[in-house]
Amino acid sequence: MFPQNGGMIRYLAHAYPKPRALVATIMAYSVTFFCRPAAVAANVAIFAQYFFFAAGRREYIESRDYLLRGIGAVVMTALLVLNIVSVRWSLRLLNVFAVVKMVTLLIVSFTGFLLMVGAIKRTPGTNWSRGFSGTHLDARSFASAMTRLFWSWEGWSNVGYVVGEVRNVKRNLPLSLGLAMSVLAVLYMLANVAYFSIIPLEDIDNGTLLAAQFMDRVFGTTMGQQVLPACIGISILGVVMSELFGGGRLMYSAGKTGFVPYGAMLGEIHPRFGTPVYALLIIWALSLVFLFAPPPGQAFDLLVELVQEGMWYFYALTAFGVIVLRRRLPRYPLRRFRSPVFLAGIFGVLSFALGVLQFYPPAQIPGKEEPSVPYYLAPLLGVLFMALCAIPWYLRMWRYVNKTGVQLLAWIDEEEQEVLQMTEED
Repeated sequence: MFPQNGGMIRYLAHAYPKPRALVATIMAYSVTFFCRPAAVAANVAIFAQYFFFAAGRREYIESRDYLLRGIGAVVMTALLVLNIVSVRWSLRLLNVFAVVKMVTLLIVSFTGFLLMVGAIKRTPGTNWSRGFSGTHLDARSFASAMTRLFWSWEGWSNVGYVVGEVRNVKRNLPLSLGLAMSVLAVLYMLANVAYFSIIPLEDIDNGTLLAAQFMDRVFGTTMGQQVLPACIGISILGVVMSELFGGGRLMYSAGKTGFVPYGAMLGEIHPRFGTPVYALLIIWALSLVFLFAPPPGQAFDLLVELVQEGMWYFYALTAFGVIVLRRRLPRYPLRRFRSPVFLAGIFGVLSFALGVLQFYPPAQIPGKEEPSVPYYLAPLLGVLFMALCAIPWYLRMWRYVNKTGVQLLAWIDEEEQEVLQMTEED
């Protein structure tokens, strides 16, 4: 509907313009200064683990936690430099990473398909014969599983943050999202079939890299322990690259639209490189903080829950925003795709419920070691940070506006009226 950079932030500003774009402002601060840097940090922390697995240094994965984070910081810095100096080469490298990821996922998924049809024989006593014995059905486990499930799909939102740089966005955005999500859904399903068919349940939940275990068991020493785990590590770099690329544009958009101060600086495009240098540098600096802040051994899980906790509520508000805009702008000409209202409502309710369920205590499983970090820490920090974002919202949208008379949010109505006026003229 709104073919400019900004994604859900811009959408929420149009869906909930009152009081003074509170919802969009809180998301702008939460995502740019909290969720996106934490997501970058979580992925670079995992990259180094696959690097050492492929190098035959598995003992480093558990014993050299801060070494892994240091390697992640170096790699992230190198990707940052490329994002700054060249959009073209950043996209080219991102495409290379995407090809590596798709080829690796195809190998795993095809193996899963062969296992499913019986072309590859499974050893007796695999997970399929167990059913659900030994598992626990509780609210917290369901919410935790959904959190990690959505984490694997989180990359779809990066497209929305850079739609201003997409050619023929009315055609290419729904086409690319539809095709990509459909293909990945099938591949992910087959990959899980493969994992569940090969790896014993006890090893699935032992904290060891799942994909690396699978490669080792199926493809042997060279392919399984070195080549394919290295390819998985490279695919993770693609995720980091896309998050930096989209995160820079996200902060750039937050500055240009007036949600955060110093918009002229954050929204400045380097005259030579054509990239938002200051926005990228801030994302990088915050990612370093999140990378080294969590306690040893807890980085990935804690960061994933930190990121996803806040996003559940924004997903819900965005879904409800579909219903709001459908009623307020029923014939908006740039609405390329019409989501069924009842599906938007179901998704909104489910997203909100999953955010709340993060506070529900997990089931006690005999023999399982208790985590050193309280289960409620990540969701609590996520909610507290969102609540604190009301402070800069007040200072920016009320105190600053009332003092200077600057209309920071005039663009919301201007964008809608411009499109509606074009329709009337046609």
